[in-house]
Amino acid sequence: MNGQGSALDLFVIGSGPAGQRAAIQAAKMGKRVGLAEMSSAVGGVCINTGTIPSKTLREAILQVAGPRTQVLAGAGVSPARRVTIGDFRRRVNQVVENEIEVARHQLQRNGVELFWARAVFTGPRSLRLEPGDGDPPQAVEAPAS
Repeated sequence: MNGQGSALDLFVIGSGPAGQRAAIQAAKMGKRVGLAEMSSAVGGVCINTGTIPSKTLREAILQVAGPRTQVLAGAGVSPARRVTIGDFRRRVNQVVENEIEVARHQLQRNGVELFWARAVFTGPRSLRLEPGDGDPPQAVEAPAS
């Protein structure tokens, strides 16, 4: 998505849970919304490195440990094959990729304009967007109230 030349009513910095909700809610209220994300995927720390991956890993470990714990107590059968760290990584990656796609689709479906750039305040109503791909910085001004 490219925001060159479009007037925005609201600009959100960061696509974590709060940024996503703010941008989507404003878009649903009829505002033209831009959102800057400096990493390579939407979702912020929550989806990419924090809550979602850690809880997915925890649940995967509990699923594997459950039957083994029962085996130790004499109440079940152990899994047919050994689970590796690669299996855990694949599961976490599957869940993270799905969550990123859901978040990206929600922003897109609601007409939020996505900018892959670092946002830096340059004044009380202005930002400079610094893309990480070598493109030149772009200035964004808030409309006068």
